[in-house]
This record gives sequence, structure tokens and C-alpha cells, in this order.
Amino acid sequence: MKKRTEVLTAVSTADLHQRIYRLYDHLYANAPVRTPAGIGREVGKILHTAMYAEQNRKHMFNEFGFSPAFQFSNSDVKRLVCYDELLSNEIVKVVRHEFHQMNERWDFYPSEEGINLSNADIAFACVQLNYILISDKNRDVFGDTLEVFRGQWAKRESGQFFTDQRVTSLAMVLLQFDPRKGDDLVDLCAGTGGFLLAGLNRIRELLEETNDQDVERNLIELATKAIKGQEIDVAVADIANATLSVRLSRLHKPFVTTGDSLRVETFSGASQIHFNSHLCAATNPPFGSKITIKERAVLNRFELAVAGNRTSARSPDTLFIEQNVRILKPGDGRLAIVVPYQILSGPQALYIREWIIRHTEILAVVDLPPETFQPHTGTKGALLVLKRRPEPIQNDHALPDNAIFIATPRWIGHDRRGNPVYEKNNDGSFSGEILSDFKEVELAYEYYLKGGNPSEIHAKSNRIRLRDVLDDPEKRLNASFHTPRKLAFSTSRINTTSSPESWKHIPLRDVVKKIFYPGRFKRNYVDYYPGAVPFLGGSNISQLTVITDKWLRHDDVRLENFRVQTGWILITRSGSTGIVSSVPYSWDGYAMSEHIIRIIPNPEKLDPGYLEAFLRTDYAQQELAKGIFGSVIDEITPEHIGSIIIPIPENLEMITEVTKKMKRAQSAREEAIASLTDSVEAMNLLLMDSH
Repeated sequence: MKKRTEVLTAVSTADLHQRIYRLYDHLYANAPVRTPAGIGREVGKILHTAMYAEQNRKHMFNEFGFSPAFQFSNSDVKRLVCYDELLSNEIVKVVRHEFHQMNERWDFYPSEEGINLSNADIAFACVQLNYILISDKNRDVFGDTLEVFRGQWAKRESGQFFTDQRVTSLAMVLLQFDPRKGDDLVDLCAGTGGFLLAGLNRIRELLEETNDQDVERNLIELATKAIKGQEIDVAVADIANATLSVRLSRLHKPFVTTGDSLRVETFSGASQIHFNSHLCAATNPPFGSKITIKERAVLNRFELAVAGNRTSARSPDTLFIEQNVRILKPGDGRLAIVVPYQILSGPQALYIREWIIRHTEILAVVDLPPETFQPHTGTKGALLVLKRRPEPIQNDHALPDNAIFIATPRWIGHDRRGNPVYEKNNDGSFSGEILSDFKEVELAYEYYLKGGNPSEIHAKSNRIRLRDVLDDPEKRLNASFHTPRKLAFSTSRINTTSSPESWKHIPLRDVVKKIFYPGRFKRNYVDYYPGAVPFLGGSNISQLTVITDKWLRHDDVRLENFRVQTGWILITRSGSTGIVSSVPYSWDGYAMSEHIIRIIPNPEKLDPGYLEAFLRTDYAQQELAKGIFGSVIDEITPEHIGSIIIPIPENLEMITEVTKKMKRAQSAREEAIASLTDSVEAMNLLLMDSH
């Protein structure tokens, strides 16, 4: 028995996924049915048979309370993989018999139907499922199988990428989707069915939690009533229906219909989706600034297509926010939607956030890890959960101050190339389990709903109030901006009575002369000549000796807008944001990119050395990061930097201690730049002389 337990626990998530990939590839190349629907249906039959066998082979249960349907020794596995006809036929005969027993009891498939695979194919499938408990309540093997299949179908049949299973699962928890209470679930951009499949898995989990005695039958009944989707691409809709039909065995009608979800006429007549009707919606609409809706007949129907009394082309992600809210039942309907990070944080998307706040109650915001949609796209996104208000509220002062759950999970389970990332053991080896903290976010939300502090469950989860959003002039909704950060006050070596009360807290803009960056311009670079002005980018500002091949003419009419002066403080504003430096004497008059924000200190209000030291602290770097917006390229604004609160001690000796050290550092930097420049020039001369 001990050996069996070790074998079973050794089937890690990584191993399980590899087995499913092998099974799919084998059937895709060898099975008599090679369509997504065909392959999925036949594998579904084997999985249902295994679940039935595990529940009915009472005599095989052991003291651990489980018994996988397929249990083969290593020697048997080798024989089956090589298709030992005698052993394979013996095992397959049992599988086919138990399939018919299962179907007589559960009535999942037409009575005359069997498993339409060869004995060799069935034997290969059984080997891949060896020692895996299909009905394990702690692991949704059926769901994991369909997710792998769905990904393969999407890539091979339509070239699409799909929303990660961890995101779709989290969406169901945040929606508190429960069809037993009358909820339905709609996806207007169903794609390959990820959110709808997550809805099915959620139903299954709810039934198992209550020890339902007929999980599979009730799953079919509830899902048939509750799950509804729409997709514009016929081929992709077929993949979604294939995925769902495998899980539910048979479809009386397609869950996902085809149609353009941005057109009003799509929801008329016999449509299964209607305005003002549904209790839950979840979706990941197409997004991107390069794909815009320009058709006037469509745009005229959306408030979010109007800006300044003019109807303008809009990216579909913006319009789909409004369309999804429209299909919700006023006062009750909830929406979980993936949106580009720009919508929640960018200055140009303020009007969208204002519309969201007026029309919906914000329930949760989850900033997704940057790798979530990589390698398919570098666009960053967030999961936004809303509840439609009974009526829009136009006046901010009339808005109820509700609580909002926020989270910034760190790991999605794969890297930016799409390769899986695994947890590490204490000895540094990899465990084989996917590295993700999404399950902790789910648990934190459940705890939050019970009145608890979510950060006690997941350090990157918390709660804020709507008033926190409204107090921000930009009304930013991204979780990172609102994540609480405490400024620690330690006992000073100079003033042992130092406390928060002995510090002034002043917006940074109030202690400097100016915070700005120049506008964009066409750079007319020239070859170097004596007097040409070096042009530096953001990557240069932290270097000691600058090597550049970019030069501007000394008499360029726009040059003065880009020159910097000794003592100015520099901060990169896009790409690698938040890098802090200052302009040494040797860089005085250099030209710098518009991607660098300039701060002109005001020594009469605050010593520049103290200001620069503050901007380099962990606390200030966190505050700078809060202002990052942009879905593809990170950006921060001078306005955000100016709003950062800088703590200034009343005790001038404390300031002097910091500024003295900073001045010594700046002097050492000047000396290092000069010495390094002299050394490189001397070496260049030596090399020239030697050749």
C-alpha cells in the first residue's frame, strides 16, 4: 500500500499535463476520429468510465480511501505501450464493459454508442491515466484534461490563444457564481470556452462540497440551464462547444452560438442572451489600440464611444465593458471582465473609469501578473469585477462608499515564453507543482466576504473603499495603486524622540521648482564633430561614463528644450520606470530623451541631496510604482511624481546627516567619471599608437 501512495503522489501537476499532451498527440495522429470534438468525446468516455469504476470497485478501496481506475506495474506499462495484444485486449475488454455499465446508470451517451477508438488507442489512454485518481476531489483531472485539449485545439484549429485557467477559475470565485441560487453565466466573447468551462468546474465543486449523491447528472442539468456564450468566429465557437460537450457528454443545443456581440440585433428574436437579464457574465474581449471599431452604426449605440459630444472610433475592449453591463440584470447582475491595464490606470482612460463608477459597484480588482498573456501578447491586464447599479449615479457625492477587494498575485504558473514555472523545495530542487498564488487569492476573497482581512490569507490581497478611488483626481482603479504601503519611522541616532508627529509630510511638487519632460520631436542626429551635443536615453542616466553614438547639432533650434543642467534630478518615465539619477557637472548641457522626467530642485525649500536620497528609497520606489500605467509599455507622469508625499523631519540635523553623505557620494561620482574617462582615453591612445 505504501508503494501505491508514493506512485500516486508522484503524479504531479507537471506530470499530469505531460501525460495529457502525449495522449492528445497520440490520438491526433492515430485515432479514427481526429477532429477536436471527436477526440474530446472519446477521451471523455474513458474519463467517465474511470470515474464510474473508482466509485464502484468497492473491494479495491484501501485504508487511504482511494483506488485509481487504472493501476499497472512497470512491466505492464511497457507491454501496453508496445501494444502487447493479449494484455491490451484483456484490459480494453474490461474498459468497454464498464463503459456500458456506466452509461446504463448515468445515461450520458446514446444507448447504442460505444468507445470509438481502437484497442491500441484505449490501451495507450489507460497507460497515460495510470495511478491517477480521476474522481479526486482535490484535483479536477477532467477539467485539467479539457484545458490542455482546449489549448491544443485553439492553436491547431484557429491560431488563437486563450485565457489562463487560473484567471477563469478566480473569476468564478469573485462572481460567487452559483446556479443553484438561480445564477446564469454569459460570455459575449466566448472564444474557446474558457470562462464557460470554469463555470462548469465551479458547479462541480459546489455539488461536491455538499456531498451531492449524483454530481454528474446534476452538473448536466444545472449547466444546461445556466451556461450561455456567443462568439463571432464559427470555427472558434465549434471548439468551445466541443470542449463543453466532452464535459457534459451530450448537447441538446450548442452552449456557444455565433454572432457579433457588439450589434444590438444579435440579441433579438430567439437569442439566448438578452439585455437587462443575466446574473453573471465573464469574458476576455479582444483588446488593442490597433483594432478599432469605426462603423458609425455600431458606435452610435455606445455612451463610451462619445467623448466631448463627438463619436469616435474605439477599441472593442472599451465597448465590451458597456455591452456586458447592459446584459446584466439591474441591481443584481455581476460581471468579471479582463481589461487592459491602461483602462484602470491611464490618464486617457479616465472617462471610462468615471462611466464604470457611475454605472456599477466595483466589487474587486485583481492586477494580473505581467506574464499572464505571454508569449502571445505583452499586453498587461487586470480582472475587474462589477455589479450593475439599479440606476446610474451621476453625482460622486451620492455614491455609496462600498468596500472593494484588491489583489496583485505574483505568479501565474508560466514565464514570459510560456514555459511552466514550478515551486521549489527547501533544498532548491523543483517540486513539479506549478508556481501560482491564485488559489491563495481565491481563499483571501472568501475570507474577505466573511468580514476578515484578506491580507491575513494572501499578503498581496487587501481591501479599500470606493472613497479611496474618488479621492484620487485620476480615479485610478488598478490594485497596485491602492495597495497600502506604510512608511516606517525608526528611532534616529540623532533624535531619540523622533516620531511621525515630528515630521512634516509635503507633496513633492511643493518643495521643487518644476517637474516636467519635453514633448516628442523628430531627432535629426548628426555625425560627431567638436561641439556636437551628446543625446542620452534612459539607459544612460545610471552610467558613470556615457558611450553614445547619438549627437545633435549645437545650433539645433529645439536643443534648449532637451538640455539638462547640473543638479537636476532625473527619473525614467517609460519602459524601465523609476530609475533615479542626477545630472553631474560633466553632463551639464547634454540633451536627454523625452522619456526622462526632469525635476528642478528648489534649495530654498529642500536640499536637493535629501530629495534625491528620498527618491532612491524603497518607500519612494514603491510610491513611484503605484503610478505606473499602460498595458504594453509602463509609464509614469510628472503629476504622479509631484503628488508623492515626502516626509521631512523637523530636526534639521537629521536632514544635514543625509545631505552630507549625498554630497560626498556626488563628489566621488564626479571624480570617478573624470578618472574613468581619462583612463579610457589613455587606453584608446595606446591602442592607436600600437597599430
